Amino acid sequence: MGFNFTQTKKLKYPLKSHRKPIIIPKQSGDLAEFMGIVFGDGGINNDWQLIITLNSLADKEYSLYVEDLIKRLFKVRVYKRKRANENTLALICSSTTLVDFMVDKGAVRGNKIKQNINIPNWILKNRTRRKRFVRGVVDTDGGLFIHRHLCYNKPYCNIGLCFTSYSLRLIESVKEILDELGIKSYITDRKRRIYIYSADSIKQYLELVGSMNPRINGKYRDWLNKHSDWKGARAV
Repeated sequence: MGFNFTQTKKLKYPLKSHRKPIIIPKQSGDLAEFMGIVFGDGGINNDWQLIITLNSLADKEYSLYVEDLIKRLFKVRVYKRKRANENTLALICSSTTLVDFMVDKGAVRGNKIKQNINIPNWILKNRTRRKRFVRGVVDTDGGLFIHRHLCYNKPYCNIGLCFTSYSLRLIESVKEILDELGIKSYITDRKRRIYIYSADSIKQYLELVGSMNPRINGKYRDWLNKHSDWKGARAV
């Protein structure tokens, strides 16, 4: 459906005549995942634009998924802008209605960290939405890494996952969701990062939460190919 003026109660400019028509989506897993993406690499710095900023190299393929998700949810045009001399790609949605809607659903205008963002209640109360939100925020502000260490002078090479946020409330909420799913994780670095260390836990995360970012799935497949003798090996 298009924009409905009965939904303007909390909108900043409810009666502006130049609003572009968009779809107002229902609360869903897709919308929860998009909210996670916005909480990760998104920003609302004015009243008419929402911008998702990704790495133009590492997240090139993932940007296509995000663009398609936005179009499916809102039926709006997404403008892409590669910043000169930087490896950044901005996905720009210019729509006052979309911005108002996202703020109404729990996104914030301005500095996310200073406002100590946290997962909106409409997401927290639904298990599927909780997982989809985590997928979105980790796909943008998280990643896999290779952890090399010595144990009794024997070298080991393990895979891990790290998610970073300077919002303590968001870190704690994501940790609670991982705990609920039985995924062992740790908060470290002055409560700014969540780490998942073991290969078993990474496998569990990818099976229960999943990732739509080829940067993450590709690194996991590369690790599996080099550790084909691992008992839990399974490509994603």
